[in-house]
Amino acid sequence: MEIIDSHIHPPLSGGRNYSTYPYMVAPIESTEIYVDHLKDSGVTRCCGAVICPPKGAFTHASVAKMNQSALEFQHKVGDFYLPGFQLELDNPEKSCPELEHYYRNEGVRWIGETFIRSIRQGGLVDPRAFEIYDLAQHLKVPISIYSMEKELVWTICKEFSHLNIVTSHSVKAPSDLEAWLGLIKQEKNLYIDLPGNITSRYGLIKRVVKEIGSHKLIFGSGFPLGCARGAIGNYLGSGLNDSQLEAIFSLNFKQLTGIE
Repeated sequence: MEIIDSHIHPPLSGGRNYSTYPYMVAPIESTEIYVDHLKDSGVTRCCGAVICPPKGAFTHASVAKMNQSALEFQHKVGDFYLPGFQLELDNPEKSCPELEHYYRNEGVRWIGETFIRSIRQGGLVDPRAFEIYDLAQHLKVPISIYSMEKELVWTICKEFSHLNIVTSHSVKAPSDLEAWLGLIKQEKNLYIDLPGNITSRYGLIKRVVKEIGSHKLIFGSGFPLGCARGAIGNYLGSGLNDSQLEAIFSLNFKQLTGIE
């Protein structure tokens, strides 16, 4: 079965290696070890943006470096990795031309997971961010948003009804589920990427699929902070049928991005 991991984070090139991600227990010493873990886990392709907090102020240069690092990682590992794009949401003057360039010339078809910790959550619905969403909607590039604020995500869904949005890290505990599932059922352009600490709960995946359908779930492991093998195992052991698993593991992602 094809498994596309939509939520990985490659390293920042030029001095930052895999061991610098916060909360990592064991360092990953090379690109080969990184890719081998994913492939040995059953991942056939992967996608996601670089996330590496700058040492100083958060600037467009730091975002551009993350995006360039994503391309360099793809050059190393080939089509196994589909680069994710980072955005500076309060700077459409620079982010929009860069997104257009990466879409036209580098084949980028995925935004995020956004590095939203660098700005205030309210920045998600700033008019400047809306300029970027408008371009993403026009290009038909989905965006994975890091947010636990339902009202903010709901606002974006309403304003940009043809922009496909994947909410990640929105559910921190099973008690968070009900409200989010209600919103996802309501908004046709909203999808969810469940974190591994949630999918590991017995019966939870089947509950989510029963509530919103398998077509609204996007598989992502959060590697290297999360274990890809464990994340895949949670779904394989959930009791879903093959067509549901196929949708979650690959078909939904392909439909959102338009890739083959």
